[in-house]
Amino acid sequence: MAKYLFARYIWELTTIYRAKRITLKELNERWRDCYLYDGKEIPRRTFDYHRKEIEMLFNLNIICDKRDNTYHVEDDSSFRKGELRRWLVNSVAVGSIVREAEDIGNRIALERIPSSEPFLPDIIQALRENKLISFCYQSFDREIPTQHTLMPYALKLFRQRWYIVGRPLDNEKILIYATDRIGSLTIVEKTFKYPADFDINEYYRDSFGIIIEDGIPCEHIVIKVARSQVKYLRSLPLHHSQKETTMTSEYSIFEYDLRPTYDFEQEILSHREDFKILEPISMRKRMKEIVKGMCEMYDE
Repeated sequence: MAKYLFARYIWELTTIYRAKRITLKELNERWRDCYLYDGKEIPRRTFDYHRKEIEMLFNLNIICDKRDNTYHVEDDSSFRKGELRRWLVNSVAVGSIVREAEDIGNRIALERIPSSEPFLPDIIQALRENKLISFCYQSFDREIPTQHTLMPYALKLFRQRWYIVGRPLDNEKILIYATDRIGSLTIVEKTFKYPADFDINEYYRDSFGIIIEDGIPCEHIVIKVARSQVKYLRSLPLHHSQKETTMTSEYSIFEYDLRPTYDFEQEILSHREDFKILEPISMRKRMKEIVKGMCEMYDE
């Protein structure tokens, strides 16, 4: 029964979110076509109870506009809460849509995501309570797992992987660990003082990806992009600083202000001949050396 109710909450939340605004009558019309439909409509009293449960479970409010008796999912204007809530609703909505399509599951191909679920609840609890975490970590470049005790500052999601950002007790440097490489994790009953000047969004403001490399300053980067890739970049910018400064029938020029780290170089190389670095000269030369090395490797 609890599983059924949870599925109903997700369906109601995602249906209202996708509709932008909807009346209870319109919601019931869609409910009759839902895979969860039990032959009964959703009474207003029941729906009001569900709204409270959804708020408790997802920290999302379904607001009733008394002017036209429509319902909508409240949006938070603050950057961090707003982004997190939008991500949560979008993720739940996609999950709900796929769940409704289980009968044609053999026609939907999903991407494998490394599992981090077993440790995320404990990590989030440690973040909330500013407690240390101790974990066994299997790095890709080491054969033997290592033990770490960390002051967790934040979580970051990049390319289907969750990462913990924090500072080890024995190191002044902020380090990053992929949660899917953790073998075991415990919360240490010892608190730490979260640095008031640390902000995960500011920490990654000038970076692409997950890697933060010391000694690599933020630079103004200019890229010539072939026409075939221009619309992709417009719809999904590489970085928040992206600006399209020149448009022609054959190409566009995009400009960025960020650190040209390994992650960013890998992204540029993944677009092959469609992306060409124009500035800075230092990065242009570096990319040329990488491509030259690749050519030599294939000539062997």
